[in-house]
Amino acid sequence: MSASAKDSQSRSGQAIGQHILQVRNLQKTYPNGTRALRGVSFDVKRGEFLVVIGLSGSGKSTMLRCLNRLHHPTGGEVLYTDRQGQQLDLAKCQGDEILEVRRRIGMIFQHFNLIPRHSVLENVLYGSLGRTSSLKSILGMYSAEDQAKAMNFLKLVGIGEKAHFRAAQLSGGQQQRVAIARALTQSPDILLADEPVASLDPATCHVVMDYLKKVNQELGLTIICNLHFLSLVRQYATRVIALKGGELVYEGSPADIDEAWFSRIYGEGAKEVHIN
Repeated sequence: MSASAKDSQSRSGQAIGQHILQVRNLQKTYPNGTRALRGVSFDVKRGEFLVVIGLSGSGKSTMLRCLNRLHHPTGGEVLYTDRQGQQLDLAKCQGDEILEVRRRIGMIFQHFNLIPRHSVLENVLYGSLGRTSSLKSILGMYSAEDQAKAMNFLKLVGIGEKAHFRAAQLSGGQQQRVAIARALTQSPDILLADEPVASLDPATCHVVMDYLKKVNQELGLTIICNLHFLSLVRQYATRVIALKGGELVYEGSPADIDEAWFSRIYGEGAKEVHIN
């Protein structure tokens, strides 16, 4: 069995239900005085597909960036439990520890952040830079194991045949799938997705979300995803939390978000938009 297959098997074999993250009183105040997060607390179970909803400006993106330390929390705890059961407060990490946090918690964005003139395979291999020496990465000298893993992940998201195309030749949905494969080469324990389908047409949204669901189910990878459309939330989420004004206002099943909850989360007069 290949190392990548063993790694995937070890992730998928972990018991779903144990907490991989425990967020406690998470706060973020920007230098201009804006309080983006005002004491947010919630737990994330290992292997779940947690979706975060809320209006633009509610703190969703800030929260994801605090979880993997792209932003530095102003206060609170982000308690991460690794595969060996050891617990670490990610909010307190400093220096090189932050780089390790970002390896363990991968992230994909609304904009794909690929290098258009480089091949799809090269873009995916950039996800392995955290364990590749600077000289080898500059020269493009990736190990056979890293190249095999990159190809396996491209096949997992359905675009293995595009490996040697330039990234610019791909559609938006295909580029987002490349971004997913790139994040997977980090061998993360958690994958954050910040509005991953916001820039895609409705037909393509489901394709990308289906592959995120596949990654979640086949690799057992914990996913935390920001989404706008409740029709997508109800189809893909195992659990939902909602933010409003930097505070958590809902936590529970997507099926329980009725009209009253929708109005409370999005405001009176808001209309739900469906993605078919």
